[in-house]
Amino acid sequence: MRLCFLAVLLLCAGSSVAADSAQRAVFRDALAAAQQGRLDARPDLRSQLQTYPLYNYLSAAELRYRLDTNASTALDSQIQSFISAHPDLPPAESLRRNWLPSLARRGRWSTLRANTRDSDGTTATCRAVNARIQMGESPRSEALALWRVGRSQPDACDPVFAWLEGQGLLGADEILERARLAVLAGQYGLTRYLARQLPADRRTQTEQWLNVAETPANLNYASAGLDGDIAVYAFKRYALRDLNGAADLFMPLAERLQLDEAQRHDMKRQLALLYAQGQKSQALVWFARMDHNRMRDDEHALGWEIRAAIYNQRWPLVVDAINDLPPAIADDEEWRYWHARALEAMGRTQQARAIYAPLAQERSYHGYLAADALNQDYSLNERRLAVDNSALARVQAKPALARAAELRALGMDHAAGQEWNVVIDGLDEAALAQAARIAHEWGWHSRAIITLAKADYWDDLDIRYPTPYSDAVRQFADDNDLDPAYVFAIMRTESLFQPSIRSSAGAVGLMQLLPGTARLVARRMEAATPSSSALTVPEINIQLGTGYLAQMLERWNGNIAMATASYNAGPQRIARWLPEDDMDPTIWIANIPYTETRNYVQRAMSHMTVFQSRLNENIVPLDERIDDIKPGYGDQSASR
Repeated sequence: MRLCFLAVLLLCAGSSVAADSAQRAVFRDALAAAQQGRLDARPDLRSQLQTYPLYNYLSAAELRYRLDTNASTALDSQIQSFISAHPDLPPAESLRRNWLPSLARRGRWSTLRANTRDSDGTTATCRAVNARIQMGESPRSEALALWRVGRSQPDACDPVFAWLEGQGLLGADEILERARLAVLAGQYGLTRYLARQLPADRRTQTEQWLNVAETPANLNYASAGLDGDIAVYAFKRYALRDLNGAADLFMPLAERLQLDEAQRHDMKRQLALLYAQGQKSQALVWFARMDHNRMRDDEHALGWEIRAAIYNQRWPLVVDAINDLPPAIADDEEWRYWHARALEAMGRTQQARAIYAPLAQERSYHGYLAADALNQDYSLNERRLAVDNSALARVQAKPALARAAELRALGMDHAAGQEWNVVIDGLDEAALAQAARIAHEWGWHSRAIITLAKADYWDDLDIRYPTPYSDAVRQFADDNDLDPAYVFAIMRTESLFQPSIRSSAGAVGLMQLLPGTARLVARRMEAATPSSSALTVPEINIQLGTGYLAQMLERWNGNIAMATASYNAGPQRIARWLPEDDMDPTIWIANIPYTETRNYVQRAMSHMTVFQSRLNENIVPLDERIDDIKPGYGDQSASR
């Protein structure tokens, strides 16, 4: 079956199969020439690429160069024609976005309006509204919508705001309204800027708002006329700084300002959540004081009410809270598990087992915990994806497939990803599944995993849990006394096996190392100091990532849950989350304050289970793998 599928892949890749390293070298030269406006001088390059899948990338690059150097009405017509002829070509979309500011600068208002889309963002929207103004229209509602936001708007909005002012539509009320929104968004500089445009008698309000927003403790002295929503905003900030002080202030402030029930609920919610996330028993008191009718759709608050009861082992309260959940939320695996766990703790064993039994059939963190409770083997439920030639043909029909393949071969992974999005756009689930298999055969594991999830197909573990870079993983796992399955689990959770990925926080590569952390780890390991770009080399990243993971395990005395949480959030935060007494690890994991870290630990433990199976290791049950959480663990001086 695999050989058959590979044969089909050769057909579906089309002309990209015929492309060889020589033709790709020609394309690189041609693209560089086009980007520099020199392609017309090299007709030999263009002639060799007439049937090449990325041929139209050259035209896009040429048009972009001309747009940047000598824009004209004639060029506008050529760009319009190119965009219209290639609606699914990513460089055409990039060209369109770069064309818009040029059209605005040159006053090409009609063309600008026709080519602006709702998804283009605020800057483009402001240009389009200004285009309507320049064409003699009066887009009052659209212009005011751009004004009524609590943040600074792009410079492209300035002509729109000038028009509003000229039309007499920006009076003191409108300015004060935006200043209020700016306070609620924490944009105090914008608030002050707007306040300077107000008459002195109206400016007092903004000063009152800023007084409590910037210094929330001033709520203790707030006058009865303070805006209620501003008071709630400042109260939430006060609670972050002095939780007990805010709790003491709640009732006096609510009465003094005559806050309505919705505002009081919002304040109580903040107190309850912060106490719960700080593992304090007062959380239960504040959740009890909340209006649960208002909480019906508040999944975040409902979840933390249950977690607080779990942390304090108030099992009847856990059962009652889960029973009160809306059915769609109560059916979540997490709450099904804790419902059974609470019933078991209350001695209602048969009811607990009735919930555990179906849950134990799931391939998931809570499914594995349920299996542990029943002393059952884990259900991995593997079901390989079969070849579906009809669905595969629908993938083959996408020209973007050949383009994505070529871009991958050229090492242009970002552009390849854009083309892959074109490939999967509009595909049904059966075709998505076949596309995922193609990506897997290409070794493009991140796209394979994501695409298979879009297909709602979860049981092909070969696609969902690949083991690339296996030699390096095994070598460095062995050097650091780590289970290779654990390393693969961290790698999958961190990067989906993308060696060049960079996070918004600056983490790099397969195991998502911050460059500073990587340097510290390298020094401790007496390894070469890596540059940021070196961290995209799989072997270097895995060497340092496993070294750091081993350091976290050492810090936390081998506790894998705490080491995993530290890898994600940093050990200093984990030290703040330690309990006062020994604690069941599942209770501690359930109460990790950061949603990202809580989910990260659960996913990593679940992934590790599957990788133990795929590596033909003995599957270690979670109740044996994860030790109790103990106070005073670890060296508090370590840092990520």
